[in-house]
Parts: sequence; C-alpha cells; structure tokens
Amino acid sequence: MTKNHVKIRMLLLAAVVMCSLAACGTEPKEPAVSPDSSVTGPASPDEKASGDEKPPAEPPKEESPAVKEGEGSFTGLADSHTVEIIVDGQPMSFQFGEALSQAMESMKPQQTVAFTYEEKTVEGETGLMQRVLKEIHKAEASDSGQNGSTGPDLPLQKQLEVTLEGNREQRSAKLVTGEGYAFYMFEQFSFDKTKDRLSMKVDPRYQVRIEKLQPDFNLDHLAQKGGQELEKHGKVTRLKGDEMTETMRDARLFLISRDAQGMHEYIVKEINGNGYAFHVDIPQGEASEGFAPLAFVSLNTLQPSN
Repeated sequence: MTKNHVKIRMLLLAAVVMCSLAACGTEPKEPAVSPDSSVTGPASPDEKASGDEKPPAEPPKEESPAVKEGEGSFTGLADSHTVEIIVDGQPMSFQFGEALSQAMESMKPQQTVAFTYEEKTVEGETGLMQRVLKEIHKAEASDSGQNGSTGPDLPLQKQLEVTLEGNREQRSAKLVTGEGYAFYMFEQFSFDKTKDRLSMKVDPRYQVRIEKLQPDFNLDHLAQKGGQELEKHGKVTRLKGDEMTETMRDARLFLISRDAQGMHEYIVKEINGNGYAFHVDIPQGEASEGFAPLAFVSLNTLQPSN
C-alpha cells in the first residue's frame, strides 16, 4: 500500500470520529407547539370535569302537598285512625296519626272544630285521594261567628256540594238572612223572613220552619215538645246513628212521623255553636226526592248575623 493510500484512510477515519463526536454532543430539542395546535397532553382531573362530560342530574324533588283549612261538626271516630267531620253539610273522613290521638279524645260529638289537613294520592290508586289531618281543635267563638256578625267578607253567593240520586255536584246558593241568623239558599227555594220558613218554589208544602233556640236549651224538654207536635201525624220514632239522614247525622235529636200526606220531622241541631230546631214537612210527590238533600245542606250553613 502506498503512502498516499494510508494517508487517505487516516483522513477518512478522522472525519468519521469527528462526526460521531458532533452527534453525541448535540441535545435533542422538543418540537415546538404553536398555541393553536390541536395536539395536547393527557387532561388533568380538573380539565376532565370541565369537559364534555356533564355531572349526573339531581332527581326531581317531590312537592309537598298543600295544607288546607276547614271547619265543621265533629261526628266521631270511624276507627282507631279515622274521624268523620260534617263540612258544609257533607260527611268527610280524615286519617290521623298517633300525635292527634289525645286531641281526638277531648272532642265531643256535634262539637264545632277547626282543623288543617293535606290531600295525598293513595299509592296504586289513580285519582283516589286521602285526607290526612295535621291539626284539630275546638273552634273559638270568633271563628264560628258568635260575635253576632256574619263578617264583612261573607260572599253573597257560595258553591255548595250536594248529593242527589247518588251523584255529588256543586250548586250555587245565595245568602239570605232571618232574625238573628243567615244561611245560603239554593235557587229552588224561597225564604219568608217573617215566618222563618224555607219552602220550595214549585210546591210551598215542602217546607222547613227554622226555630232559633236559647243557649241553655234542654234537650229532654225539646224531645217532649217535638213528640207532641208530631204525634198528630202518627207514631213518633226517634232516629239514631245511621238511621238519620246523612247530612243531619250529627243532630242532637231527630224525630219522625208519617201520615197519608207524607213525612214530618222535628230535628234539633247545633251549628256553629248555636242551637236550632227544624220543623220539616215533606209531602208525597215528585219533589220529595230532592227536597231534603237540598234543604238540609242549606240549613247546615246557618250562622249568626246582626
């Protein structure tokens, strides 16, 4: 090998060594990423929470039933957790819990009570509502109108619920006043204030004479008086419990007699803290079916007036 060939190889070897040293001394650089680049690293937990994934929606809150107020005549317990109260002439059942048991024991039949309640849907029964008492207490004198006034806000007309031929319906009634009392009367009736007499327009023989009693009335005395009044029509029978007309089931006294003309009744009842005696005549005829239900619902709205 010539000297020139050796020299050339030495130069090539030196060049290779120099290139290798240059490559080892150069540090690799990270590729530049522009601010607008779509390339990103792994997201942090905070970034994941604020991304496309939405937190689970909260379940809808169940609305609490509205608390309603009422006032009526306490009938009594139907069972250990159900009470019946006559409201606007209609018997209504209410459920109650252990918290009201002591209050129930202090109530007396025919006592006017004020109460609050809720209406709840019965589980598994579509459209069936259950009334649940929240509070109940004896109505104060001011609540029942015993101050001698019907109150400045008493409406001239009112919707009353009546049951006719097994069907419940709402009917409009207007306010009428007698001597010391007021009540709501349906359009089928007329009222003679001078005689305290409520009668049907189509046949005035269907009538009720309203007698306002003294606060200290004696029920035994009234029973004797009513019996003497009715015995001229036939045998007098005293009705009790379920024997009485539903809207008068809380009456203190219910006497009845019959003759060829029809049926005659003498009823004593306390309404809104006041006692009344009703002298009822129901002749035989077409109107006999609807007269008593309408008349008794009207009478159940009686209250004192100036």
